[in-house]
Amino acid sequence: MTRGVRALAAVLVAGCAARAHSVPLAPAVRALAAELDSAFAAPEYARATWGVVVQSLDNGQVLYRRNAQRLMMPASNQKILTGSVALARLGPEFRWRTTVVAAGAVRGDTLRGDLVVIGRGDPSLSLHVSGGDDVLAALRPWADSVRGRGIRVVTGRVRGDGSYFPDAVLGEGWMWDDLPDSYSAPVGALQFNEGFAEIEVTPGDTVGAPARVRLVPAQAPFVVVSTATTAPADTATALRRTRVFYADTVLLEGRIPRGRTPARLAVAVTDPTRYFEAALTQVLREGGVAVLEGGEDRRHPTVTGLALAVALPPDTATLFTWRSITLAELMPFFEKPSQNQIGEALMRTVGGVVTGTASQDSGRAAVRATLAGWGVPEDAVVYVDGSGLSRYNYVAPDAIATVLWTMAHRSDSALFREALPVAGVDGTLEARLRGTAAERNVRAKTGSIANVRTLSGYVTTVDGERLLFVLMANHFTAPRRVIERTQDHVVERLANFSRRR
Repeated sequence: MTRGVRALAAVLVAGCAARAHSVPLAPAVRALAAELDSAFAAPEYARATWGVVVQSLDNGQVLYRRNAQRLMMPASNQKILTGSVALARLGPEFRWRTTVVAAGAVRGDTLRGDLVVIGRGDPSLSLHVSGGDDVLAALRPWADSVRGRGIRVVTGRVRGDGSYFPDAVLGEGWMWDDLPDSYSAPVGALQFNEGFAEIEVTPGDTVGAPARVRLVPAQAPFVVVSTATTAPADTATALRRTRVFYADTVLLEGRIPRGRTPARLAVAVTDPTRYFEAALTQVLREGGVAVLEGGEDRRHPTVTGLALAVALPPDTATLFTWRSITLAELMPFFEKPSQNQIGEALMRTVGGVVTGTASQDSGRAAVRATLAGWGVPEDAVVYVDGSGLSRYNYVAPDAIATVLWTMAHRSDSALFREALPVAGVDGTLEARLRGTAAERNVRAKTGSIANVRTLSGYVTTVDGERLLFVLMANHFTAPRRVIERTQDHVVERLANFSRRR
């Protein structure tokens, strides 16, 4: 045995002292440690940092640790912390409530005033959750509810109150060059379609003709300036969209071949409240409720940064309260596709439920307090946002291992585990680990930002032993796929692990 492996074996025996039993290391465990050491010491990782924990859920023994106490950027492994704390503090049956009020007198079938929507952070009003291909499907029942109250005309406009989330709509430490992308969409207490719209591009009838452009949904608050043209049928589609920063203008350029099916390009909105107002206005009009003001003006120049409360007149009356799907039902839409805006809404919502103020600071404090109660040291986590998009987040691998351990032993463990992507089947692991012992076995959360790749979750060995694993790679210059291949190799090795061999 090399000196490095002997030193590692000593660490493994110590393990996570609060949880692990002092079980002598079997030869198979020592062989596993040597193999993993070799994988992480490959030349392409000479300047990289790997943080790793492998632990048995059955007897608590730590099979392997590497830089397990070092702070590392988690990327979307942050969602393991956010999702687990949300389940613990909100409960699986938690639902968001959105209130719709008539700000004015209702005379006959006419609301003489505005229709005001008061949000509480519901992140589920999206196409991904509703399914199908109608982006407005999640809001269609709202038109039915308004008509059900006898209202056919709104003399004012739809107004959104997103003040329940009092902070700026962007997270701290988000990269500026990500902001036009759908995964970096702003977050608000009124959130529609995860904060992004799409530009549909259709080729013209002849080569050289301008491409036809439309917004989905049609009332999305953008102005598209397009120079895209129709190319010959045997060429490739080459379209690029650029959102002018701090404005709602999107520049579209490139080409789409004649006869090609329409292409769609996602783009993040700048103001989530205004996007919600525009979408609901469109739904009401299409559903037989005339909204006489608002809905067409897309010339607002910038994101507001803060959502302001709507001052309501004395004759305001509640029309209905919309209740979201449960947190248990939402969790797979959060963890499997790694949906950032849900993570941000969860962090703020936890803060609101625990402290009464749904701010980022209160959410962070509630998360840190919960993790401390689970045995995570205060200095093992720098928790800044709920999604992992921020480069200000830092988490020690041991901290993630503690959360995975805790969630595996809670009464809602199955709910948490089943929300994670399944290797070779769905979510961000759909295309990975197919044809291996890890396929349909591993349930784990991926994480991906520049120079960061993480993968943490659960695997069952050939002996039926349940393991948790944390694989965090930072500061690498190797291609992304090289890192993922090493992670996949390690997870496959764990799936094939046997103490009897």
